[in-house]
Amino acid sequence: MTELRVLVVTGSVRKPSYTTALATAVGARLSTDNAKVAWWDLAEQPVPIADPAFHRAPENHPDLAVRRLVKVTDAADAIVLASPLYHNSFSGVLKNALDCLSMRQFQHKPVGLASHGRQRSTQAVDQLRTVVRGLRGVSTTTPLCTMDSDYLPAVDGGEPCLVAPDIIERLERFVTELLDLAAALRPLRTGAVARTRAERVQ
Repeated sequence: MTELRVLVVTGSVRKPSYTTALATAVGARLSTDNAKVAWWDLAEQPVPIADPAFHRAPENHPDLAVRRLVKVTDAADAIVLASPLYHNSFSGVLKNALDCLSMRQFQHKPVGLASHGRQRSTQAVDQLRTVVRGLRGVSTTTPLCTMDSDYLPAVDGGEPCLVAPDIIERLERFVTELLDLAAALRPLRTGAVARTRAERVQ
């Protein structure tokens, strides 16, 4: 089997960021399982406000960043969405990025959900689960939710470092579920892509 490609999207604009540190830990663990990891940090690669005119065909969006986001999401076998907890939900920049995409980018793809807040609250990932379902993605069953005390503080402008043993143990299950589902759903994704291309030819 060819290597699995995973897109990690971070929805925090804070620097340094616990959310980004969590996403970094996920990406590092994915790499040890030989997954090919792509990154989209919305603090460094922002996208414009979603334009409903391109809701069904985001690949035709005039903005280069949106077209790049569509391309890297299309190429992914699985996706990780990481967000801070804001007002019992996930961040607005992440919602806007998801609104720039369509169901085709998520169909039959497993999506791992991660968040950071003052407590290990599932509020952000619970809200994300609803959005992923609307995009026809498949949320994995194990979320990752952290709080400040799960990390060593940032030093000299770097990112915090995840150190909580129970979260690191949970991270193992998070990654295993994501990659197992990505491999199992690959035939469905391949078939869906083939059908879409055939429909476009017709």
